[in-house]
Amino acid sequence: MSEVVCLFLYSLAVLIAGPPLLRALTRYGHAPRFGVAAWLTAIATVVAIWFVVAADTFVEVASHWNYPRAVAMSCLARLRAVIVVMSDSVGLAPQATLGGLVAAAALVAVLAGGRLASNVSTMRARTHQHAEAVRLVGRRTDDPDVVVVAAAERAAYCVAGRPPVIVVTSAAVAALDHDELAAVLAHERAHLAGHHSLVVTTLRGLAAVFPKLTLMREGVAQVSRLLEMCADDASARRYGKAPLLSGLMALCRTAPAGVLAAADLAVLERAERLATPQADQVVARARAALAGMVAILLTGPFLTLTLAASGALLCGS
Repeated sequence: MSEVVCLFLYSLAVLIAGPPLLRALTRYGHAPRFGVAAWLTAIATVVAIWFVVAADTFVEVASHWNYPRAVAMSCLARLRAVIVVMSDSVGLAPQATLGGLVAAAALVAVLAGGRLASNVSTMRARTHQHAEAVRLVGRRTDDPDVVVVAAAERAAYCVAGRPPVIVVTSAAVAALDHDELAAVLAHERAHLAGHHSLVVTTLRGLAAVFPKLTLMREGVAQVSRLLEMCADDASARRYGKAPLLSGLMALCRTAPAGVLAAADLAVLERAERLATPQADQVVARARAALAGMVAILLTGPFLTLTLAASGALLCGS
């Protein structure tokens, strides 16, 4: 069987089995950084395989570009070879369908790549405009990256711009004490330091391109939730859990679209996580399980190629 076909089948397996497994492993947020790594690895693996399929198809076409008939004959020959291999084992119809799926995946990957780049570029442009706007209307503070905006709603969020900015409303400043405000700002700085906005923006672009794929659609929500927990942990390590917890509860609200806010996603779940001590053994088991998941996802394509090559040698002999 063609290596490209095997890779494509592996990507389908990740699309189907990945979301429920990852959802179960990251449900309680015991190891949020490992959870983010697992979700991103699964998504990146699928996207990379599809682009490999597209690149393989492109190279094949480009090598015969000056000979249209040769291109058509090459495509037919490769499809016939795949059909012959599979017809000996699983029958003709399934492999014909599979060959069509691989060709469709190559076309979708090329089109999706252009649309993804366009979506991410548009989202980032809007984010930069937002950052510039709040710097113009907001009041600067002693912290160069913090701007206070007059508003009756309590809110604190960060916007990735050039340079990035942390926005705090006047109502939030009035409602939070010194320690709570410091903890909330540390949460937002953790987002900026980790480039979380870029990660979420890219995932939103993928979800817009592939809205029917659970891995892409759910990946946005799950990774965003886990990134909030990562920022919570960074803030808690510096200022303690109590100031952050009380600050989050004081700021419960919905932030503007496209930004990462301290009290926006899964607030009650995060509050329970901060208030409940996590046993070291539980955290260690979660890290081990997620690290194993990442290892499987990373080595899976290479094992698939090895098995495909071994199968081709056996058929050839």
